[in-house]
Amino acid sequence: MDPTAVLKSLWRYRWYVLPAVLITIGVALYVFMLGPRAYESTISYALVNPDVPTEADIERDPGLAQLNGDNPYLRSTDPNLVANVVITRLNAPATGEYLEDVGLSSDYEVSPGVGGSGFIVQITGVGSSRAQSLATSRTLGEMFESELQTIQTVNGADERFLFTSIVVAQPDRATEQFASRLRSVIVVLIGGVILVFGAVSIGRGVDAVRARRALQAAAAAAPGSRVDDPEPGDDELPRIGRKRAG
Repeated sequence: MDPTAVLKSLWRYRWYVLPAVLITIGVALYVFMLGPRAYESTISYALVNPDVPTEADIERDPGLAQLNGDNPYLRSTDPNLVANVVITRLNAPATGEYLEDVGLSSDYEVSPGVGGSGFIVQITGVGSSRAQSLATSRTLGEMFESELQTIQTVNGADERFLFTSIVVAQPDRATEQFASRLRSVIVVLIGGVILVFGAVSIGRGVDAVRARRALQAAAAAAPGSRVDDPEPGDDELPRIGRKRAG
């Protein structure tokens, strides 16, 4: 596509293009200034290995031997397994449905922290307001702690044999995500481009109709063109009669 030809077409049909451009600019400004906002807050947890009693501990305190140490995740060779299980449970559709039911946002992310290590878990809540974002992150944090204990105590394991969590970073503030507004503006601009080219097509269609009508009018006015004979008027009837009489 020749850019020069495009610019010429836009200029030629500027009276069709101008309303489309103004509408696009107006909608883009409205979306950027008054459109929906998105706020994000994050809470991070560090997982701590359980303080499993050693043989020396049991010798000093024989009662430790009576504790239930049946935590299935202690038998795993993958130290990140317990965190990955909790992350999977929190990312399930049921969690989003629950958050919606309690008036929170279902837009969130639970993932391993820096470096992808399961011993750091990051929870990010996104909301249409700062308060909703913070409430979503905090609620997910509470659910994380609850799920962490639930999956480890299926066999009644004692607290001493459980992985525990420590809050590394609290969701003390929610920041606006300008990228979400920019994405909306980009979508509007793309729609505006389509609208502009549609306006050019309308202008070309109007020109084509006008040109066809002009050709028809010129053909009708040209010498030798077929024109229907007018019917005889009253003043012609006597003349026709005289010719027959002669």
